Amino acid sequence: MTNGMILEHNGEDIYPWVDEVSKSVFAFFQWRVTLEVTDTAPRPQLSVSEEQREGGNITVSCAVLHTCPSSPPSLSFGDQRGVVQGYHTEEIQGRWRVLSTISFVARAEDHEKVVACNVTHPGGQTAAGEVVLDVSYAPMSVSVSGGSTVVQVGTNLSLSCISDANPLASSYLWHLLRDGLVMPLNHSTETAAVTDLHPDENAFHCTAINPLGRSKPSSIFVVTAEYKPSILANSSCSYHAGQVICRYQARARPRAKVLWMVDGGPLFPGSDPTTSPQNHTVMDIWAAEGTYENVSVTCLVNNTHGHDKLLLSVFVKAPPTNVSISQLPARPLEGEKVTLSCLGHGHLPISSYRWYRVFGEQSVLLREDSGSLSLSVTRDVGQFRCSALNEMGECSSDTTPVNVEYAPAILPLSFCSVNDGEVRCECVVDSHPVAQIIWTTWSIQDNQTHNITDLLNWRILRSILIGPKVDDMGDVLCNSTNEHGSAFLKLPFIAGETSAQRSLFYGGVGGTLLLVLSFLFWRFYSTKRRDCRVALEEVELKGALQVIHNDPTDCPGSPEARVHWI
Repeated sequence: MTNGMILEHNGEDIYPWVDEVSKSVFAFFQWRVTLEVTDTAPRPQLSVSEEQREGGNITVSCAVLHTCPSSPPSLSFGDQRGVVQGYHTEEIQGRWRVLSTISFVARAEDHEKVVACNVTHPGGQTAAGEVVLDVSYAPMSVSVSGGSTVVQVGTNLSLSCISDANPLASSYLWHLLRDGLVMPLNHSTETAAVTDLHPDENAFHCTAINPLGRSKPSSIFVVTAEYKPSILANSSCSYHAGQVICRYQARARPRAKVLWMVDGGPLFPGSDPTTSPQNHTVMDIWAAEGTYENVSVTCLVNNTHGHDKLLLSVFVKAPPTNVSISQLPARPLEGEKVTLSCLGHGHLPISSYRWYRVFGEQSVLLREDSGSLSLSVTRDVGQFRCSALNEMGECSSDTTPVNVEYAPAILPLSFCSVNDGEVRCECVVDSHPVAQIIWTTWSIQDNQTHNITDLLNWRILRSILIGPKVDDMGDVLCNSTNEHGSAFLKLPFIAGETSAQRSLFYGGVGGTLLLVLSFLFWRFYSTKRRDCRVALEEVELKGALQVIHNDPTDCPGSPEARVHWI
């Protein structure tokens, strides 16, 4: 072993020498060794397994030659994970070999990783070597890239499938998710051109493939396709109770603004459009403030991508509706003039009128054919109804009693009777407005008075006076008063009658009063409002729609029609 070597010893020959005993026997100078001395340690030699595949074992070998077996150099792989084994073997010509290996399972992230081997010699000199791993693996970390995620319908879109793979992906699978269904696209390259974007959300994902396998599907890449408004087919107008109401629905993204135009007038905004986030539908309603015989309604819907509009012309043809009678003055006195007016709405306009005087179930046609009827009224003037006519038909009003006011009149039904020591007087008064009744007596003490008002028409008032019988009955007066006058009557006494006479009298009086009340009740309720319903049919015209009453003989009260946008 030679110590203290320096660089100047490089190239020197050395040989063993033994003190001679005989020159011919102990001369060894022919066995020489040439010294090789350097000032740097040689780099270690590294090698790696030929197959480097994800999931397989990789072995990296690091070797260095030396000439001092008693003090070999040391080898290390730094912080590289794995199982390390070491070997020390003798080579030829006095050289020795130190070999160290490290083995580990290959991962995709090990690709292009640098594995270093460091050698340290006993003299303190060091050297290092390295090898770069080339790990092959199937595609992973796949994603879709496409620039903007909000475009307009009709825009051509270019999507790219980005993946991490070694070797690079050689083919691709593209899919579109729509309405819960996964549909394959006819693209197999890294870039896919999409030209048929559907409105609203379009969801894409891709799969990358190389010789080692295929990736999992990428995460969803959503492209929102916006579009201009489109008014839906269920938009329509309807005619009800003399009013045109138009409703519309339109799909739009982003949300659309709504404008209306009536009969070519200026545009005005919708009242309060509502939007459904689920299907991006905007809805609004326009209603006429009055009745219309014909109207043209335009609905204009617009957003940043364009607009849509629809025009509808509606012509309404139906018999008159809402026919009624008005009275002026409203509170005439008996004998005064009253004007009755027949009111109603017609589409087409009302052309003539008919007046009827009603007696129970019978109606008498009067000669008057204008919209007004003038007459002098009495308390028994009765009830009337009118009909309004146009070319589509006729509609009648309710049977209407004429309101007449007059002073009280005490009816002959009023009387006094004596029965079992008790006096009972009844005073029946016809008046409008209802009169106040006051009794005047001279003999009845501690009397009880009961006023009973007829609830049918508030015209008949019956007042009952009850008291004990005395020897000198005197006279009983019934006094009735309202704002138009007064009346009084001394009631006749029926005294000393038999039970049969009393029964007959009371029966006659009660029956007569019942007939009067029944007549008034029947006269008030006998004629009810005629049913003014009507069936309508639609007749399509060029560029418009006509609503026609189907049966001109019926009397429409609230004609209804459904009108389509055209």
